[in-house]
Amino acid sequence: MSYHDPARHGPTADSGRLSGRVVGQLAPVEQFLLWALRRRVADGGRLSALLVHGFRLAFGLALLEPALAAFGRLCTTIEAEGLRDQGLLPLPCPCVSADEQRLLALVLAPRPAIAEALARFVVRSDAVDRLVVEVRAFAGLLDRSTLVDPGGPGTRH
Repeated sequence: MSYHDPARHGPTADSGRLSGRVVGQLAPVEQFLLWALRRRVADGGRLSALLVHGFRLAFGLALLEPALAAFGRLCTTIEAEGLRDQGLLPLPCPCVSADEQRLLALVLAPRPAIAEALARFVVRSDAVDRLVVEVRAFAGLLDRSTLVDPGGPGTRH
């Protein structure tokens, strides 16, 4: 995953398309996930103190390490098995790219079949099942995070 660079990809490249949504319209869990994806890219794939701090706030100490590990596996699979580079926008950008929206929908998919259908647009066919397992594992941890609506089980903000 990397930032979308219009000079390198051109204005009509698929990775540069906008989704029509802005960060302020996203639910808290979507905002966190988008921030985490962009933060990872900004940090060059390294585990930075900022990323760890954000995960600690969202997951607490008990789930910090499992959540970071699950997120790392998810990102590594997308980076290694991706059909193409995912076009993430810079951290402060208020827009959401089409690729970012697809990744949010993939992780937050309510059913494995939906995650599988979305994963086919992200990774090679031989990596779809692995990505779905990783996505579901991370989504399960998100459901246990502070980003979940306390009004109902499994209800994300």
